[in-house]
Amino acid sequence: MVIADMPRPPLDEFLTGELNGYIRAQLLTAIEQLQTGRRYFTYNAFNVPLDAEADTVTVEDEFDVDRQSTVALEEFRKLLLAVEDS
Repeated sequence: MVIADMPRPPLDEFLTGELNGYIRAQLLTAIEQLQTGRRYFTYNAFNVPLDAEADTVTVEDEFDVDRQSTVALEEFRKLLLAVEDS
């Protein structure tokens, strides 16, 4: 019996499939400048709202509203810096 692969979280899919140097620079700049409020980015398959008040980033699947990943703003910044360009 073969067990089907578990679907990857949207955050992982975004980091490995959609993230490139331009998007990385755009998001890192926005995180650095974000003091209050929210910034909302829309890419091909994912939306990425940054929320200064909640100190979080959510990666939303554009095609399935029930799929999203939320992490701390600083954790997301570290992930952006750690992932190599695809």
